[in-house]
Amino acid sequence: MTFRHFEIFTTVCSKESFTLAADALNIAQPAVSVAIRELEAYYGCKLFERMNRRIYITESGKVLLQYAQTILSQREESLRILKDNQAMGSCHFGVHVSFGETKLALILAEVSRSTPPIDVRVYSNNSRKIEQMVLENRLDFVVTDHVTHSNHFLAEPLNSESLLVVCATDFPAPDMLTLPELAKQKLLVRESGSGVRNSVDAAFQAVGCTICPVLESISTACLLNCVRSGVGIAILPESLVQQPIEEGHLRVIKTDSNLLFRRYYILSHQNKYHTTATRRVMEIIRRIG
Repeated sequence: MTFRHFEIFTTVCSKESFTLAADALNIAQPAVSVAIRELEAYYGCKLFERMNRRIYITESGKVLLQYAQTILSQREESLRILKDNQAMGSCHFGVHVSFGETKLALILAEVSRSTPPIDVRVYSNNSRKIEQMVLENRLDFVVTDHVTHSNHFLAEPLNSESLLVVCATDFPAPDMLTLPELAKQKLLVRESGSGVRNSVDAAFQAVGCTICPVLESISTACLLNCVRSGVGIAILPESLVQQPIEEGHLRVIKTDSNLLFRRYYILSHQNKYHTTATRRVMEIIRRIG
């Protein structure tokens, strides 16, 4: 198999069409069909089902797609690293949303003062999505607050942080609630897939409860605005609610549990080569994060 086979295969997957893939690659459609047949013969399985003039990727095709994307990405990475060896270093990394809201500006300011300079590209999203980007070799590493049990990852503990239960100062709720009592309240929480949500769900599950939030959002600003307006009670990282608490806009509801916390990690692929620039950025994150 060649890189060209994988290029054709991944293009067919993205376009969901042999014809559109051929147009995108500027080759004849029969060449696309031949490449896919050669891949299917080589791996001994069907990669696409053809029904009603459409193609559908098979489960085997989905597995191969992940490997093909990694192979092609590593090829591009090797070219970039070798070409840039004598030039400005680069680092592509990701952060989960709340870390980006509290620490990213400080980190980028510190990176901007690095000598020699580093070309940095940052992607911020929830932990599930940035973890997938590490798996696909689209990012050098990520700062995440949730790590799946995958043997592809290296996870370095960074620090931990409490999750606080907060509400508007005049919200009709007592100053102390057990987790089972809290589960019955109008809860405003982060969306499924975020590290914060995983930590919240784990805490309630540990005491035999599940929650049914009235609001789930990827936006911390949205949650905070709704809490201030008296919509309900939020469970958020201490670093994100410390200022509105100090300003008197929110009050803390205490719980009888020490389960509401989360851990931060620097996560990378176990086969990832970290350049000097990447290692420098990681060291800045360890110092600030």
